Amino acid sequence: MNEQSSDESPVLSAKNIVKHFPVGGLKRGKVVHATEDVSLDLYAGKVVALVGESGSGKSTIAKLLSQLVPITSGTIELNGVEAHAASGRKFKEYTNQVQMIFQDPFGSLNSIHTIRYILGRALQIHKRGLHGAKLEGAVIELLQRVKLTPAERYIDKFPHELSGGQRQRVSIARALAADPKVLLADEPISMLDVSIRLGILNLLKDLRDNEGIAILYITHDVASARYFADETLVMYAGRVIERGKSEMVTQHPSHPYTDLLVNSAPDPDSLNALRGEAHGEAPSLIDPPSGCRFRTRCPFATDLCAQEVPPTVKAATGQEVACWLYTDHPGAMVNIGNKGDLKTIHDMELPTDVKEKIAQNKEVHS
Repeated sequence: MNEQSSDESPVLSAKNIVKHFPVGGLKRGKVVHATEDVSLDLYAGKVVALVGESGSGKSTIAKLLSQLVPITSGTIELNGVEAHAASGRKFKEYTNQVQMIFQDPFGSLNSIHTIRYILGRALQIHKRGLHGAKLEGAVIELLQRVKLTPAERYIDKFPHELSGGQRQRVSIARALAADPKVLLADEPISMLDVSIRLGILNLLKDLRDNEGIAILYITHDVASARYFADETLVMYAGRVIERGKSEMVTQHPSHPYTDLLVNSAPDPDSLNALRGEAHGEAPSLIDPPSGCRFRTRCPFATDLCAQEVPPTVKAATGQEVACWLYTDHPGAMVNIGNKGDLKTIHDMELPTDVKEKIAQNKEVHS
């Protein structure tokens, strides 16, 4: 699942976690299948990116790992020990090590308090006994850690007096007040101007490299995942459908959805059209499709895709991919043509690189 050495243990680990939200109103008794059987490991000094379109379950994963929302089933382990942090002392102990950075830097800071109060309060919660000059020094140190210098320029300002990027740096500083081992960054740059996004990513990169913090980076931006993350997981409709080294996932996507996601950016040579556009709408998570959840939009879907959830297999390029096309199952053939003939992927009118990619991965399992 994660290509770390066998003697290295994850700081935070999610194993087969499931989250169902009950539905009220006319659909009372049903549930939203927000996440299904999601597993991931976060290691010290490494970044894992969780990529997918809106509604794929990315933010739900962050809330589950932060224990702001209880899981339906599965386990969460912190330092190899199963974590139960519903409330009280155990929750505080958990948040001392696992902190969340929220998407909205405008709404996550209390507008009626100064930066001095916001950071000072966070320090007092996580480090009792800080008062007076020691507390002042600790606040200044936090501002310096997030590159808000000189600290005296920012410490007595209110959030509305700061730019979006500066506010997000204060949010990161507040999370660092606990000296956490894990940061859960939920779309930390999506609401910021493009010109300042790189600065926030570089700050998080420094925290990874210099302080050894494990980071979960949630985003819909594949390009930033490639730049920032060591490993990338791709989610669709609550399931992880591909995972691997970020360079390979973004440069050589294996799953049809990942390929569409990567190629959904405008082509500089053809700005009038998007390449690789999926058919139809994302499925309802109250009544999700049987089998592969992407099958309702996939150009390669077969009857088998509707019958069973695809297994996760290792692709020739190194990624793990949940797709029947990468297996030798006889049902993994595509029904096309006027007479409804069954044709393999090799017989279809597909780009040569797509055929070669699938052929390579079939060889691995032959």
